[in-house]
Amino acid sequence: MEILLRVLDGPRLLVGREPAPLPESSLRILVFLVFRRRPVPRRLVASLLWPDSDESRAGGNVRSAIWRLRAAGVPIDDRAGTGLCVRAGPALALDLDEVTGWAGRVTTGPGDRADLCVPAGVDAALDLLPAWYDDWVVFERERVRARVLHALEQVSERLSASGRHAEAVDAAIAAVCAEPLRESAQRALILAHLAEGNQVEAYRSFRAYHKLLEAELGVAPSPRLRALAPASMNG
Repeated sequence: MEILLRVLDGPRLLVGREPAPLPESSLRILVFLVFRRRPVPRRLVASLLWPDSDESRAGGNVRSAIWRLRAAGVPIDDRAGTGLCVRAGPALALDLDEVTGWAGRVTTGPGDRADLCVPAGVDAALDLLPAWYDDWVVFERERVRARVLHALEQVSERLSASGRHAEAVDAAIAAVCAEPLRESAQRALILAHLAEGNQVEAYRSFRAYHKLLEAELGVAPSPRLRALAPASMNG
């Protein structure tokens, strides 16, 4: 039976396409183990997920959460000497893998033509599990965010080269909206406008970014980005 962990619009677990009635404690352990991708000692799981509880209570929370996950059909192993892990294999799928797989293909090679289409889950991946503030979630969020931003910038460039200018602008705007102070994202947007022949739009984007940098950080765009401004005005 197919089991799907959704973190882009969750977290929630679907078993055979039906929601599994799991408490947040079980979902947190499942997400933690899936993100770690390797066995984790029980005591470490307990201390990270229940830092304010004593060892006995935290350990009991782990046992209860794992029991509920196994009852739902989640393939969790408890290996002696190593710890808890989600068993590798096709039994459990993660919706985030579609986005990170796309980003990995885009950033490591020319990729397939199909990879020029930005997956629907990109916006949610850029702000993964926004209501969770644990350090391990923050680290994963930033890892995914960096990979997706790089992919959006590269896809924007490739879409422009393919003459798909509207999509190129959309991909660059998605990166800019996620990280307005990121110069490489702003550069991708300016270049997408220029590739379409929209010099005024390119200049407006440059000016807006220039003002944002001055207001937020008191600095100017890099010489590399400033060099695009005259082209956006004079061709």
